[in-house]
Amino acid sequence: METYFGTIKELLEQLKSYLGSNKTILVLDENTDCYLKDFQDAFGGDFTFLKLKSGEENKNLNSISKIWDFLNTNNINRNDTLLILGGGMVGDIASFAAATYKRGIDFILFPTTLLSMVDSSIGGKTGFNFNHLKNNIGTFNTPKAVFYSSEFLKTLPENEIYSGLAEVYKHSIIEDKETWNYLKNTASGFNYEYLTKSSFLLKSKIVAEDPLEKSSRKKLNFGHTVGHAIESYLLTKKTPVLHGIAIAKGIIIESYIAYKQKLLSEKDFKTIETEINIKFKKFFNFKIKLIDVLNLMKFDKKNTSNTINFSLPTTIGNVIVNQEISQEKVADYLKRYFSND
Repeated sequence: METYFGTIKELLEQLKSYLGSNKTILVLDENTDCYLKDFQDAFGGDFTFLKLKSGEENKNLNSISKIWDFLNTNNINRNDTLLILGGGMVGDIASFAAATYKRGIDFILFPTTLLSMVDSSIGGKTGFNFNHLKNNIGTFNTPKAVFYSSEFLKTLPENEIYSGLAEVYKHSIIEDKETWNYLKNTASGFNYEYLTKSSFLLKSKIVAEDPLEKSSRKKLNFGHTVGHAIESYLLTKKTPVLHGIAIAKGIIIESYIAYKQKLLSEKDFKTIETEINIKFKKFFNFKIKLIDVLNLMKFDKKNTSNTINFSLPTTIGNVIVNQEISQEKVADYLKRYFSND
């Protein structure tokens, strides 16, 4: 996978020279159609595209079927290229469609949200939600290239920015104390080029060590066992929350579980809890039902037995994987946490 960083104009010029003479088409969503003219201008006219509905509730098989129909209608073959412009939702489903259409065609990502820049565009995971279970169906498929521009972030609302910051916090707790200190000491006006590149380097290193998530890559799941369950629960209630906001809550709760398991000191747990609450508290305006969230955690794809599998911090800057905890103990920890939350 090749990566490019620059302004939108610079990236589109690079894209023109990067692509061959084969057919190229575009998938985007409602939130990114404001950039369609840039692509049309760069390529000198009309650009064949499919615009999807935005939102996590549309990360489903129906949207993927629309992409497959679009590829067939335009007679795309295995020598052609699909461009994907948007955040993590459209990136995940269009990447999955590309991975499965005619057993795989080349695709190029233009991530446009901070979340997709620091997380979902790195590592080759594709997929969609099935029966309200987060990313229940998917595969690994690496894009031909990823084009990054912090200019895309200028149009993002605050909650979308913080959704991406949650994954940066996750990376910092996993093994990047320098970025943790930067985040902790920065109230606003973040350097997004620094955060994007630091996350890219960290996650790329971990993925290279363990591309199919058999061992060390599981560290990247920190915050996600609880976070995905919260996200899935709120989807069932038709009150969806942004992925990173659910993950931020998951980071706090899983740090609490690590503390109760005597893996993480009380001081480090309190430091994590305080910092995440300072930055994210105003976005934690959702209500969850404990028993339903716990039941959803049982379906987490990392589980292999009657226990629940966590990746948990031992300090700020280190996370260990395959922490199997009984469902009864997890339920007790969650009850204790929410009774004081």
